[in-house]
Amino acid sequence: MKEMNKDEEKRNGGISIRLGAEKAVFKPESKKALDLELLLLHIPLFAVIAAFSMDYIPLWLFFLLFYSIAMRIFIGNHDRFHTDHKHRLPYVLEKISEGLAVVTTPWDEPYDSIKWKHLKHHITHRPGAKPMKDTTKDPHAVYEMGGFFSSLFSCLFYEEVQLFLDIKNKTLKRSRAYRLLIYLPLQLAYIYFFGWYKFLMIFLAMRLVGFSAWFVFSWVIHHPKVYHFGFSGKVPRLFKWSFALLHGRRVTEGCIHHATHHAWPMIPYNQLSRFDELARRHPESAPEMLIAP
Repeated sequence: MKEMNKDEEKRNGGISIRLGAEKAVFKPESKKALDLELLLLHIPLFAVIAAFSMDYIPLWLFFLLFYSIAMRIFIGNHDRFHTDHKHRLPYVLEKISEGLAVVTTPWDEPYDSIKWKHLKHHITHRPGAKPMKDTTKDPHAVYEMGGFFSSLFSCLFYEEVQLFLDIKNKTLKRSRAYRLLIYLPLQLAYIYFFGWYKFLMIFLAMRLVGFSAWFVFSWVIHHPKVYHFGFSGKVPRLFKWSFALLHGRRVTEGCIHHATHHAWPMIPYNQLSRFDELARRHPESAPEMLIAP
């Protein structure tokens, strides 16, 4: 593998990883690029909601489009926690992007509110150790606690559970409180103009996305049979491509390489497969990939 000197690595903003005699450099995504990607996803999601509200598309097509776009927004929000924050949009454009997110997906937690929770999740789910399941130390842990049905409930009522934990633990961010104040008037205005049926269908679509995303990204992929190095090799190619078509490549790579992501969270989603190939050749040099029983 081609070697790169320190100066070249620094110029390229790369992360150098050496396993055995091989060395690879992985360049993290920039927050600027991911913010633009999210902006370009929020616009069509807003258009889908508007088209359904004004009867331009049928219910089945609305659910399909809403799910596929909103799921990509969900994982995009996750991935920007791990981006290179040195490269960002101008402050005004970042605020415009966040503002559009408030209008389009007001049910989501603001970036600063969920970021610290996710970083704590990485601390409590350290490679080589059993995950710590304590909601005061890792609010995400609620999705893994109490068994299948408890996790199912927590994922289905994602916003309410997190709001309860924020109030209980006195960790409610100001931005989250502001978004809650905006959310209720938006709901009432929508019901006034478009009626209860349309509102409930959008509410149901949002619940399906939130439930699917959190259930897959919490209970399922942290299950011992899934959360280990090499799981990706057991996924049939047809299933992988079918899953990626509906959910996007980010979701797919994040699921099947989740243990890799926890071991090296700064490796971009589209380079996880390349890293796994390297680590498989040097298992003795990658103890981070081993999860305690």
